[in-house]
Amino acid sequence: AVQSSAPVTASGTLPSRYVGTWEGEGSGLGGTLPMGTFRVTLERAAVGGKLGELRQTDVLGGVCVDELTLKQVTSKEVVATSVGADNNHAGCNPDAHTIRFRPTGDDLTYTSDSSAEGNPEARLSKVP
Repeated sequence: AVQSSAPVTASGTLPSRYVGTWEGEGSGLGGTLPMGTFRVTLERAAVGGKLGELRQTDVLGGVCVDELTLKQVTSKEVVATSVGADNNHAGCNPDAHTIRFRPTGDDLTYTSDSSAEGNPEARLSKVP
C-alpha cells in the first residue's frame, strides 16, 4: 500500500490572506530614514519552503532583492528568513535576517530585525 504523506496543517502553510503582491514605502531608524519602495510577492509555501521575494527600490533607483523562506505561521503574523540574492549590488545587505508580516486592516505591516539596515518597516497594500 502507498502511504500518503500527513496532511499539512493550516499553521504550517501560508494562509491565503497573505498570498499576492504587496507594495509600500519603507523606512528605517524608527521612520526617520526613507528606504524607497518595498514590493513583496508572497506565494503559498510550507514552512521551510520558498515564500517569495522582497524587492526594495531605493530613492536613487538602486534595487536589492531578498529571497524569503517561510519560518513560522501564527494567528497574528508570518515569520520568514530574508537573504540577499546572489546578484545584488554591493550596497545590499547579503546577511540572513528575520522579517515579519502582520495583517493591518487590509494591508500588511512588514518589519525586519536587520540592524545593519536600520530595522526597516513598511506598510504594504495589495497590488491588484
